[in-house]
Amino acid sequence: MTLYRKHVKKTFMKFRVLGCSGGQIPGHNLSSFLINDSLLIDAGSATSVLGFKAQQKIKNILITHIHLDHVMGLATIADNLYGNCESTINVWGINDVISGLKSSLFNDTIWPDFTQITGDGQDWPVLSFHNLPEEEPMPIGDSTVTAVRVNHIVPSVAFFVENHQKTLLVVGDTGPTERVWNIARGKKNLCAVVLEASFPNRFQDIADMSRHLTPRMLAQEVDKLRKPSVPILVTHLKPQFRNEIIAELKKLRGYRLRVLKQGDTLVF
Repeated sequence: MTLYRKHVKKTFMKFRVLGCSGGQIPGHNLSSFLINDSLLIDAGSATSVLGFKAQQKIKNILITHIHLDHVMGLATIADNLYGNCESTINVWGINDVISGLKSSLFNDTIWPDFTQITGDGQDWPVLSFHNLPEEEPMPIGDSTVTAVRVNHIVPSVAFFVENHQKTLLVVGDTGPTERVWNIARGKKNLCAVVLEASFPNRFQDIADMSRHLTPRMLAQEVDKLRKPSVPILVTHLKPQFRNEIIAELKKLRGYRLRVLKQGDTLVF
């Protein structure tokens, strides 16, 4: 018997890695994660991985921040699904993120404003933008999502995604931060943390400047969680430094680290 039969109630969270790279070259897709086929977290590579039918299943999209490597696929999803979506896709982010999407991407100059366009065969907009209050749980689809601001070069958040009595924390891009770990320590059902390591240790200066993490800094952040049994899923490695970063991560002791690969599917 399989859990995927229609008469069996889902009691799991399926986490699919569409892309988890901090840069784009062949074989390394940009940041994008899919939960239970319908909730997308960031959209860097969504349309380069998902076919039309899979894109049509997406009902809600969470955006951590507006850097291009996290939102590029949002533009192409809208273009692909115009005339082919059964309902509007809800795009969620804190006020700074939604304002940035409106002014810098869907502004009818860089890309058409797909929150407004309708016409023959498309009676409703493909996308609808929604502000997420910070640090307030919000029901979104089958999940409850809480956005917590982190320390990046532009306004950026981590997402606590609670689904079937389990909580996944997707931290997104960040430098050293505090508030998200304070909240995470209180989550008894925390099943995993997705955390970045963008640069090798020798690039500490650029990591500090751009507010990203190195393996050394990742360990310092994980120590703030104080939950050594919780798996840490490492993401956002720059592809040109990937092997070096992995070698440095392997030297860390006392942590449950797993470097994500595109195509990974984890079930919690």
